[in-house]
Amino acid sequence: MHALTFRGLHVLTFSGLHVLTFRGLHVLTFRGLHVLTFRGLHALPFRGLHVLTIRGPHVLAFGGLHALTFRGLHVLAFRGLHALALRGLHILVFGGLHTLAFRGLHVLTIGGLHALTFKGLHVLAFRGLHALAFRGLHVLAIGGLHALTFRGLHVLAFRGLHALAFRGLHVLTVRGLHVLAF
Repeated sequence: MHALTFRGLHVLTFSGLHVLTFRGLHVLTFRGLHVLTFRGLHALPFRGLHVLTIRGPHVLAFGGLHALTFRGLHVLAFRGLHALALRGLHILVFGGLHTLAFRGLHVLTIGGLHALTFKGLHVLAFRGLHALAFRGLHVLAIGGLHALTFRGLHVLAFRGLHALAFRGLHVLTVRGLHVLAF
Protein backbone atom coordinates (compact mmCIF):
# COMPACT_ATOMS: atom_id res chain seq x y z
CA MET A 1 0.00 0.00 0.00
CA HIS A 2 1.25 3.46 -0.93
CA ALA A 3 -0.21 6.76 0.26
CA LEU A 4 0.74 10.36 -0.42
CA THR A 5 -0.74 13.66 0.70
CA PHE A 6 0.56 17.07 -0.37
CA ARG A 7 -1.25 20.45 -0.23
CA GLY A 8 -4.75 19.06 -0.82
CA LEU A 9 -3.59 16.21 -3.10
CA HIS A 10 -4.31 12.73 -1.73
CA VAL A 11 -3.15 9.57 -3.52
CA LEU A 12 -3.58 5.95 -2.41
CA THR A 13 -2.63 2.72 -4.20
CA PHE A 14 -3.34 -0.75 -2.87
CA SER A 15 -3.38 -4.07 -4.73
CA GLY A 16 -4.74 -2.73 -8.06
CA LEU A 17 -6.84 0.02 -6.43
CA HIS A 18 -5.80 3.60 -7.22
CA VAL A 19 -7.48 6.62 -5.61
CA LEU A 20 -6.72 10.30 -6.19
CA THR A 21 -8.47 13.36 -4.74
CA PHE A 22 -7.53 16.98 -5.39
CA ARG A 23 -9.70 20.13 -4.92
CA GLY A 24 -13.06 18.56 -5.84
CA LEU A 25 -11.58 16.06 -8.33
CA HIS A 26 -11.98 12.42 -7.32
CA VAL A 27 -10.55 9.57 -9.40
CA LEU A 28 -10.73 5.83 -8.67
CA THR A 29 -9.46 2.93 -10.78
CA PHE A 30 -9.78 -0.76 -9.94
CA ARG A 31 -9.44 -3.72 -12.34
CA GLY A 32 -10.89 -2.05 -15.43
CA LEU A 33 -13.32 0.13 -13.48
CA HIS A 34 -12.66 3.87 -13.75
CA VAL A 35 -14.66 6.49 -11.86
CA LEU A 36 -14.20 10.26 -12.07
CA THR A 37 -16.15 13.00 -10.31
CA PHE A 38 -15.50 16.73 -10.57
CA ARG A 39 -17.91 19.58 -9.68
CA GLY A 40 -21.11 17.90 -10.87
CA LEU A 41 -19.42 15.81 -13.58
CA HIS A 42 -19.52 12.06 -12.99
CA ALA A 43 -17.95 9.62 -15.45
CA LEU A 44 -17.74 5.85 -15.33
CA PRO A 45 -16.34 3.63 -18.11
CA PHE A 46 -16.33 -0.12 -17.37
CA ARG A 47 -16.06 -3.04 -19.85
CA GLY A 48 -17.98 -1.39 -22.69
CA LEU A 49 -20.37 0.48 -20.36
CA HIS A 50 -19.93 4.25 -20.40
CA VAL A 51 -21.92 6.52 -18.08
CA LEU A 52 -21.64 10.30 -17.82
CA THR A 53 -23.69 12.78 -15.80
CA ILE A 54 -23.08 16.52 -15.63
CA ARG A 55 -25.51 18.76 -13.71
CA GLY A 56 -28.68 17.43 -15.35
CA PRO A 57 -27.66 15.62 -18.55
CA HIS A 58 -27.24 11.86 -18.17
CA VAL A 59 -25.59 9.82 -20.93
CA LEU A 60 -25.22 6.05 -21.13
CA ALA A 61 -23.57 3.92 -23.82
CA PHE A 62 -23.35 0.12 -23.73
CA GLY A 63 -22.81 -2.09 -26.74
CA GLY A 64 -25.12 -0.60 -29.39
CA LEU A 65 -27.38 1.08 -26.82
CA HIS A 66 -27.12 4.85 -26.39
CA ALA A 67 -29.35 6.85 -24.04
CA LEU A 68 -29.54 10.50 -23.03
CA THR A 69 -31.82 12.35 -20.61
CA PHE A 70 -31.80 16.11 -20.03
CA ARG A 71 -34.54 18.40 -18.61
CA GLY A 72 -37.48 16.35 -19.88
CA LEU A 73 -35.73 15.26 -23.09
CA HIS A 74 -35.25 11.50 -23.39
CA VAL A 75 -33.39 9.99 -26.36
CA LEU A 76 -32.64 6.32 -27.00
CA ALA A 77 -30.84 4.63 -29.91
CA PHE A 78 -30.36 0.87 -30.23
CA ARG A 79 -29.63 -1.11 -33.43
CA GLY A 80 -31.79 0.87 -35.83
CA LEU A 81 -34.37 1.81 -33.18
CA HIS A 82 -34.46 5.53 -32.38
CA ALA A 83 -36.84 7.05 -29.83
CA LEU A 84 -37.31 10.59 -28.56
CA ALA A 85 -39.65 11.98 -25.89
CA LEU A 86 -39.93 15.67 -25.01
CA ARG A 87 -42.83 17.36 -23.18
CA GLY A 88 -45.67 15.35 -24.73
CA LEU A 89 -43.91 14.79 -28.07
CA HIS A 90 -43.00 11.17 -28.76
CA ILE A 91 -41.15 10.04 -31.90
CA LEU A 92 -40.09 6.49 -32.77
CA VAL A 93 -38.18 5.33 -35.85
CA PHE A 94 -37.42 1.66 -36.50
CA GLY A 95 -36.57 0.37 -39.96
CA GLY A 96 -39.32 1.74 -42.22
CA LEU A 97 -41.67 2.45 -39.30
CA HIS A 98 -42.04 6.10 -38.25
CA THR A 99 -44.45 7.18 -35.49
CA LEU A 100 -45.21 10.55 -33.94
CA ALA A 101 -47.55 11.41 -31.08
CA PHE A 102 -48.17 14.93 -29.80
CA ARG A 103 -51.20 16.31 -27.90
CA GLY A 104 -53.85 14.16 -29.60
CA LEU A 105 -52.06 14.02 -32.96
CA HIS A 106 -50.89 10.53 -33.95
CA VAL A 107 -49.00 9.85 -37.20
CA LEU A 108 -47.72 6.52 -38.50
CA THR A 109 -45.88 5.66 -41.71
CA ILE A 110 -44.54 2.25 -42.72
CA GLY A 111 -43.75 1.24 -46.26
CA GLY A 112 -46.44 2.88 -48.40
CA LEU A 113 -48.95 3.13 -45.53
CA HIS A 114 -49.60 6.56 -44.00
CA ALA A 115 -52.08 7.08 -41.16
CA LEU A 116 -53.04 10.16 -39.14
CA THR A 117 -55.55 10.77 -36.34
CA PHE A 118 -56.28 14.12 -34.69
CA LYS A 119 -59.35 15.15 -32.65
CA GLY A 120 -61.86 12.98 -34.51
CA LEU A 121 -60.11 13.27 -37.89
CA HIS A 122 -58.84 9.96 -39.30
CA VAL A 123 -56.83 9.83 -42.53
CA LEU A 124 -55.32 6.78 -44.22
CA ALA A 125 -53.33 6.49 -47.45
CA PHE A 126 -51.96 3.22 -48.85
CA ARG A 127 -50.79 2.92 -52.44
CA GLY A 128 -53.90 3.94 -54.45
CA LEU A 129 -56.29 3.88 -51.46
CA HIS A 130 -57.17 7.14 -49.69
CA ALA A 131 -59.69 7.32 -46.86
CA LEU A 132 -60.87 10.11 -44.57
CA ALA A 133 -63.35 10.16 -41.68
CA PHE A 134 -64.36 13.26 -39.71
CA ARG A 135 -67.53 13.85 -37.64
CA GLY A 136 -69.90 11.85 -39.82
CA LEU A 137 -68.12 12.62 -43.09
CA HIS A 138 -66.57 9.58 -44.77
CA VAL A 139 -64.58 9.81 -48.00
CA LEU A 140 -62.94 6.97 -49.93
CA ALA A 141 -60.93 7.02 -53.15
CA ILE A 142 -59.37 3.94 -54.71
CA GLY A 143 -58.40 3.69 -58.34
CA GLY A 144 -61.19 5.43 -60.28
CA LEU A 145 -63.78 4.91 -57.50
CA HIS A 146 -64.75 7.87 -55.32
CA ALA A 147 -67.34 7.63 -52.55
CA LEU A 148 -68.65 10.10 -49.97
CA THR A 149 -71.23 9.81 -47.19
CA PHE A 150 -72.35 12.63 -44.90
CA ARG A 151 -75.55 12.89 -42.80
CA GLY A 152 -77.77 10.90 -45.15
CA LEU A 153 -76.05 12.08 -48.34
CA HIS A 154 -74.40 9.31 -50.36
CA VAL A 155 -72.36 10.06 -53.47
CA LEU A 156 -70.50 7.62 -55.70
CA ALA A 157 -68.46 8.20 -58.85
CA PHE A 158 -66.78 5.48 -60.90
CA ARG A 159 -65.55 6.05 -64.44
CA GLY A 160 -68.65 7.33 -66.27
CA LEU A 161 -71.12 6.37 -63.50
CA HIS A 162 -72.31 8.98 -61.01
CA ALA A 163 -74.85 8.25 -58.28
CA LEU A 164 -76.39 10.36 -55.53
CA ALA A 165 -78.87 9.48 -52.80
CA PHE A 166 -80.30 11.95 -50.28
CA ARG A 167 -83.52 11.60 -48.21
CA GLY A 168 -85.57 9.72 -50.78
CA LEU A 169 -83.99 11.47 -53.78
CA HIS A 170 -81.94 9.17 -56.01
CA VAL A 171 -80.01 10.40 -59.07
CA LEU A 172 -77.98 8.27 -61.46
CA THR A 173 -76.08 9.31 -64.56
CA VAL A 174 -74.20 6.94 -66.80
CA ARG A 175 -72.99 7.67 -70.36
CA GLY A 176 -75.63 10.24 -71.25
CA LEU A 177 -78.45 8.39 -69.40
CA HIS A 178 -79.94 10.35 -66.50
CA VAL A 179 -82.30 8.72 -64.01
CA LEU A 180 -84.09 10.51 -61.20
CA ALA A 181 -86.32 8.91 -58.56
CA PHE A 182 -88.10 10.81 -55.81
